Amino acid sequence: MKILNILILDDDLTQLELLKAMFSRIEYPRCNPVFTADAASFSEQLASFPFDLVITDYYMPDKSGSEILDLVKNERPDCEVIVLTSGTSTTEAIELMKRGAYDFIIKPISSEVLLNRITKIFELKNLLQENDSLLKAIGSKEIPFSNQIIFQSQTMKEVINIASRAARTDANILIQGESGTGKELFARGIHYSSKRKHKPFVTVNIAALPETLIESELFGHVKGAFTGADSDHTGLFEQSEGGTLFIDEAGEIPLHIQTKLLRILQFGELQKVGSGKIKWIDIRVIAATNKNLEELVQKGLFREDLYYRLNVIPLYIPPLRARKEDIIPLVEHYIEEICEKHQRDKVTLTDEAAFLLTNYSYPGNIRELENIIEYAIALSRGNVITRNELPAILQREIPGIQSVSGSLENNYEESMEAFESRLITEALESASGNQSAAARTLGISERKLRSRMAILGLKNPFR
Repeated sequence: MKILNILILDDDLTQLELLKAMFSRIEYPRCNPVFTADAASFSEQLASFPFDLVITDYYMPDKSGSEILDLVKNERPDCEVIVLTSGTSTTEAIELMKRGAYDFIIKPISSEVLLNRITKIFELKNLLQENDSLLKAIGSKEIPFSNQIIFQSQTMKEVINIASRAARTDANILIQGESGTGKELFARGIHYSSKRKHKPFVTVNIAALPETLIESELFGHVKGAFTGADSDHTGLFEQSEGGTLFIDEAGEIPLHIQTKLLRILQFGELQKVGSGKIKWIDIRVIAATNKNLEELVQKGLFREDLYYRLNVIPLYIPPLRARKEDIIPLVEHYIEEICEKHQRDKVTLTDEAAFLLTNYSYPGNIRELENIIEYAIALSRGNVITRNELPAILQREIPGIQSVSGSLENNYEESMEAFESRLITEALESASGNQSAAARTLGISERKLRSRMAILGLKNPFR
């Protein structure tokens, strides 16, 4: 989705003008707002165009917020609804949320709150579109994950092959890899390639939960189970019934909770906090961690039997520095995505910038690469990213580049040719003379490598 189409209804013309001013200042996400002050015009607009979102006042002279919600859901079931309400009518607004409204905003409207709600809906719509595309791809027997993961390396091809085969089973999976390697992306791909794809995919990051709430969030609780438990709470396991629960940062699960988790994995037994009743559930668990669980087992911080229950199919995602062939395809993907997000012309890379990006170690992996590209695009004045737009850490990390760059003022051509010759020679030596592999390491095509070798008078030392 590139643009969020929004229909806005409010009979208060002053409020409508205020909303127009707010939307005029929103740069991301891209919005196409249509404003109307009466219910009749609203109904005509709604019937004539597939809007993604409706923002409506709760109190209207000719239609109530409840009637507006019913109209939208009957006419456009996939359209989200946000209700604008005064502080005195929040109870009614909450009732509308129970009946299908996405959220409500209390007047006077804050531009920050409005932007937050709109951004969440935009990202939700995009996620649903991606899921639909993946399901269609699976239905048409396309390669799973092909539309989700950018890769070129043989290493990632093997990882994706394992994940694709694992998706056809019902076994639990343990995804291991450094932070930022895309573990949740793989978990989603596995779920939507499995027989559970039409059931819920629920995620939880253990590290993001206070330890006192982890048990209640995972297993649920009954009313009166502890102070503040004023009503029954459905836990994430129960919400995942029939589908998949993705447990991120599994190495952070406290020991006393690991026992209850083990019973679910072994017997499918779920017991809510404060309840003596057992409920049997059918779910698949995909866990992920950036820690070495075997070491935690040896230190007594993680149950060995739970580790083996989770690690039925191990899946290791290598760090970005171990698959340099994937870096430039990922860079090109993020350039296109970020330029579209900021509504600017697409930029290109100089060879030197491509080399720096290819040879950086990326301790933050793909997440860090995306941030670097957004940083470079923000700093670029034209349509080309040079080394000057890249963070200084990339240049400091690569041996030799500082000393060469320091001599550029004296003899630019000579310095650059010497620098390039050394890079090509080192790449050929590391690839044992394989020019195709050397070109991938340098982030250029083999044809360009041959051309530069001819211009620089270089010969393959292995031939």
